[in-house]
Amino acid sequence: IATPLSAKQIQVAIQSRLYDASLYQGKQCVLHISLAPDGSLKSITSEGGDPALCQAALMAAKTAKIPKPPSQAVYEKIKDAKLDFKL
Repeated sequence: IATPLSAKQIQVAIQSRLYDASLYQGKQCVLHISLAPDGSLKSITSEGGDPALCQAALMAAKTAKIPKPPSQAVYEKIKDAKLDFKL
């Protein structure tokens, strides 16, 4: 059963806001995000990887439209997530 909102979907939402993803081909960055129950970003930090990609991903995350988790159970699973960006 697919989770209605997953870490992968959050990652895609952030990645879609990168200015030019091709600039980061072959790069990697790990982000730690904390979400509010309405899907808004409470905090985001970089936990290592390519500095340029991490900076771009941090900026993109602040403008990404992250869907509201459809239930408390889903929220509990994704409220604190690590996202591993590999482009």
